[in-house]
Amino acid sequence: MQNLADLEAGTRIAVGCSGGADSLALVRAAVHVGRERSMSVAALVIDHQLQEGSAGVAQRAAQVARDLGADPVIVEAVDVAHGPGSGGLEAAARDARRKVFEQYARTHGVAAVLLGHTLEDQAETVLLGLARGSGARSLSGMRAVDGLYRRPFLGLSRELVRGTVSDLAAYEDPHNINPQFARVRVRHELLPALESELGPGITQALARTADMLRADADALDDLADAVMTSEKTDVDDLLLLSSAVRTRVLRRLAAQAGCTVNHLTREHIMSIDALLTNWHGQGPINLPGNVDVQRRHGRLNFYKT
Repeated sequence: MQNLADLEAGTRIAVGCSGGADSLALVRAAVHVGRERSMSVAALVIDHQLQEGSAGVAQRAAQVARDLGADPVIVEAVDVAHGPGSGGLEAAARDARRKVFEQYARTHGVAAVLLGHTLEDQAETVLLGLARGSGARSLSGMRAVDGLYRRPFLGLSRELVRGTVSDLAAYEDPHNINPQFARVRVRHELLPALESELGPGITQALARTADMLRADADALDDLADAVMTSEKTDVDDLLLLSSAVRTRVLRRLAAQAGCTVNHLTREHIMSIDALLTNWHGQGPINLPGNVDVQRRHGRLNFYKT
């Protein structure tokens, strides 16, 4: 797997394993690479407790991972059903998984946690971002290497990946076929319809779009970071920036003041921007996390309330 090439022999890695075909394929591939390069490969199985019998499903997934050669194999139960929060059940489950992964990595010196996302997962992410009216960062999809997390299969089709484990009894999560979830509708209805109406290659085109937008978003983020480093945050300096860079700076200033970034919407940012571009003496803007921002004496002042 190419995106593990920078890891040295003897490195410890872990695979997030649901028992589904994609994650089992990843365990098999990781164990193969691990044996070639003397790397320790653990499997982390998360029981989200979202359906009856989930503990048994998790144990069966763990056993398959052991049979494939992962060692150790850890099963961890998390509770997300009673507190999905504003991001919904899918986001709560992802956050719970990541807490387990990151805690295990810290405790056991794991250099990378591998996730089994495929080319289709990337295309689905881009379409969901388009539907929500998201910006370039959201539309840039998932990174193959993202800090602790790595996605070796991100450039491979789901069909190809699953073909490598046709001999295994993979688990199909009922949530992956439940049309209640937007991602399921995109997977089973929207993407096939686009392929049918516009011709083959839509999935690859969406993934290419994500790659190009990610490069653009990274460049704009670098410019915003440079402005933050120079601390030129008075009104006149901010107005010299392009809108794309300025709004990124405003988001960083809000976060720096203690704003809860996950709840900071585009509407919040545009209201702050209006203090610069449409100033008519308006009062403070209230932001998530008990942060206010006010224009005063030619500067934007962010402060806790």
